[in-house]
Amino acid sequence: MFAKIQPVSVSLPPTQASILVVSNVGINPGSSANFTWTLYADESRLAPVASGPLALTGDAYAAWGTDDEYLYTYTATALGLTIIEIVPDAPPAPPAMVEPAPPVITEPPLHDGAPHAPVGG
Repeated sequence: MFAKIQPVSVSLPPTQASILVVSNVGINPGSSANFTWTLYADESRLAPVASGPLALTGDAYAAWGTDDEYLYTYTATALGLTIIEIVPDAPPAPPAMVEPAPPVITEPPLHDGAPHAPVGG
């Protein structure tokens, strides 16, 4: 999952970032979560423009529930970013269909190919 954000200028030299990714989420059940945010220039996500740690504690942790989009909203708010769209991960590709190999015949053929006289005649 990632979030498209309103482009923002970050780092030196200034670089436009338009993608936010939240990763490496570590959870301390019932109390907090720590994670890493990363900003990228585009959807290729080849090179990070900026990144850092962030913690979710107290009421913010309690509000998280099971919706991971909340982490993006929380992070955007903490960093002063505007989310344009949350993009879910692509579904996994279905397994490739493999054609079965043709059967291997190990018995000799019943007919040798030579002409035979009709039976009963």
